Amino acid sequence: MPGMPMSKDGPPAFPAGEFTFGPVYEGPPSYAHGGVSALVLDQVLGMAAAATGTPGMTATLELRYRRPTPLRVPLLVEAKASRVEGRKVYAAGTIAAPDGRVTVEATAMFVMPQRFVTSQY
Repeated sequence: MPGMPMSKDGPPAFPAGEFTFGPVYEGPPSYAHGGVSALVLDQVLGMAAAATGTPGMTATLELRYRRPTPLRVPLLVEAKASRVEGRKVYAAGTIAAPDGRVTVEATAMFVMPQRFVTSQY
């Protein structure tokens, strides 16, 4: 994401990284907007799905906001694919605050299209 560099840790099958939400991502005062947390998790969950060899598009994305996600502190995002069923890949991931407490949990299903069609737009 522009303005939000992430250092990548872990093997490709288990994407993880540290990042910091700056003030431009503010929702409630001093906390990140939930939609931006969803975007970060969707991206990292997709990376985990693609690492299985079955890349796909997000079909479902479910989030559980456990506590507010703070701005201006290092956060840890992690994801892992849990299973592959044909063209479907299921994955789960979290964002955690510096104290290790999870702020957002997510699960997703990605579906590999039978064929990719390039958009005309």
